[in-house]
Parts: sequence; structure tokens; C-alpha cells
Amino acid sequence: MTAIEVINLNKFYKIYKKPIDRLKEIIARRPFHTKFKALHNVSFTVNSGMTLGVIGENGAGKSTLLKILAKTLKPTSGQVILKGRVSSLLELGAGFNPDLSGEENIYLNGYLMGLTREEINKKKKDIIEFAEIDDFIFQPIKTYSSGMQVRLAFSIATSVDPDILIVDEALSVGDEYFQRKSMNRMVDFKKMGKTILFCSHSIYYVQEICNEVIWLNKGEIRSKGSPSRVIMDYQNFERNKVSKNIQEPNIAQAKQIWIDDLKLLDKTDRVSSEFDSFDPLKIYIKLRNKGQIINGHMSFSITRNDGVDFFGTTTHLDGCKVITISDNKEVMIIIPSLPLLSGFYRLTIIIGDENALFPFDKREISFNLISSRREFGIAYLDHEWLY
Repeated sequence: MTAIEVINLNKFYKIYKKPIDRLKEIIARRPFHTKFKALHNVSFTVNSGMTLGVIGENGAGKSTLLKILAKTLKPTSGQVILKGRVSSLLELGAGFNPDLSGEENIYLNGYLMGLTREEINKKKKDIIEFAEIDDFIFQPIKTYSSGMQVRLAFSIATSVDPDILIVDEALSVGDEYFQRKSMNRMVDFKKMGKTILFCSHSIYYVQEICNEVIWLNKGEIRSKGSPSRVIMDYQNFERNKVSKNIQEPNIAQAKQIWIDDLKLLDKTDRVSSEFDSFDPLKIYIKLRNKGQIINGHMSFSITRNDGVDFFGTTTHLDGCKVITISDNKEVMIIIPSLPLLSGFYRLTIIIGDENALFPFDKREISFNLISSRREFGIAYLDHEWLY
């Protein structure tokens, strides 16, 4: 059964260069603003009992989306259908009256969520115990630290037995102990069949508790699907932004020698651009030579697309004899087992002179590692646990 349905959701903000432009717009009855697209044609569904993660850069539209789902913000257009009681933890302190005590705010928030006083009375003890703010529960909220506020807010939001829980990055304000406690409660919610929307910059948490993930970029859904796939897409995007600033070496091209063909072969010897951890990898290279036969050396390196080197070597370093570079010369590099984890990688091949000093040509090819493993990092390290 569908718990959340979002249909063609749009949210635009009017941006004015100067405050006076608002008044000029009213008087002149013509626009003096530009439109900022916070969300654009966002559509998705979440089935009951599923946990959906929302990731993206700052300003991508994540908080705007969650505020609309929590009904604290109206969309410009589109439709949101929520089935069941909704509880949300968004901006720190949102929904609190700073002049009221913590206890009074428990009742205030409970009433706003549709609970009766009798129902709140039954839950109040658990709320206070989970928040762990002791006698401060009788003090005004304005005297609370940011951590105390988020503890009480999360305790209220999760103690009213919601069908749908919406959690923004507010949990990052709490200390490490309370973050673990909160994550454990959300895992319990998940086991109970509750529907959760979880927005976080912690990729580890998203990977661990979410069934599906959407990646928002500039107000639009860039990718939606399994956590491992969407997180990989997002991280590749972020790493690629970094790699664009990395200067490539200036290769002096020699017209008589060049790399004519470069392709990757999988375990069935078919050309592929996607591999899994520990798959064999065969690198096929074809060299061309218009002039006389020349001796040379070759190098290969594998780099993640943010510029982090995984491995690199040359025939010279490996103590191999020089390669006789004739026209249509074929070279094969065989890697029996590729111990990489999920990511986007770049393979670089360079052909150089017999001293491995002067490069004749360089070629690159990219490939994805879509690992079925759950470990994190670049490479898998063989290990064992002893108790």
C-alpha cells in the first residue's frame, strides 16, 4: 500500500534584488522579481513500511521537500498524498514555544498532532525519559541548549506513534550518544512497519537504514533507486567536480606512435564498462606506428574520479623487457581479481620511450564498480575477526 505519493511537485520563490522592489511590484502591477526554482516536477511514491533516504548538496531542495511533506510549507503546484498520522522533526525548535516549559511544549505538540490530553498523559513519562533532560523539563525552552531541544523534539516526534516519520538533518545537532540512540529508535520504527523519510548528509546512515534513496540536484530528482546505486551516482558526481580541478600532465604527442584502441573485457571476454568486486579485468590495447619500429615501455594506473590513486605501475618498474612497437601491435594486461569497491574509476594507459621517460601517447577509459559488497572505501582488505 502506498503511504506517500508526490505528484509533479513544484516550489518557486520570488527573489527581489532590493526590498523596495516588492512595493514597486504591487504599485506597477508588473514583476520586479526573478524566480528561484527550489523544486521542479518532483514525483515519487513511498510504500507503507519503507524508509526513503533523501540526499543531495546544500541548496538542492531537500529541506523544502520535507517541509512540504510535513505541511509546514505550501507548494507552488503539485500534489502530496499522505496516508496516516505524520510526525516530523525538521528545523531545530520548530513547533516549540520558547516561553513555555518543556512539559508544556509536550502538550502543545501533542495537541497539534491530534492527540487528546489523556493520550499525552500516557506518553509523557516515556517522552521525558527518552529525552534525558531531567528537571529541565519544567524550565522554559529558551533556556535549553540546542542539543536539549533536539532531544526533546525527537522524543516527542517519535513517541506519538506516527504512521509516517519525517526526519531532517536536525539529528546532527545532538551528541554522538543521542545520535546512536535516535538511530536505534528509527530502526525499531522500521521493524514496526512505519514509513520513514530520512534526510541526511551521513551516507553511512542512509546506506544502513534506507530501502530506497532519491538524489536531489537543483530541485530535481537526479536519481532514484537502491541505496548503493544512488549513493554511488551521487558520490561520483561529487568526485567528478573535484577531479575537474585536477590538472592533467601535458603529454608531448609523437605522430609516429599512438594508442589506437583501448577497451576493457569482462570475465566472459566481452567489452564492458561495469564490473563487480573480485571480477577479473582484461585490458586490451592496440598500438599504431607509422614510422620505424621503436622499443618502448608502457604504464597503466587506476584512479578514482576524484583523483585518488588506487594503483599504478609500468613495464619498466615491473622489470619487463621493452615492448617492440610495430604497427597494429596488440598488448593485453590481465588483472585476475579486482579488489575495488563501488565507485567510478578511470584507467589511464601511457606508452613511452625505452627509458620510460618520454611519453608518446596517452589514453583513458572509465568504468563503474558496482559492488555487491557492503564495506566502504576504495578497496577490499582481506581480514578476519577473532574473539
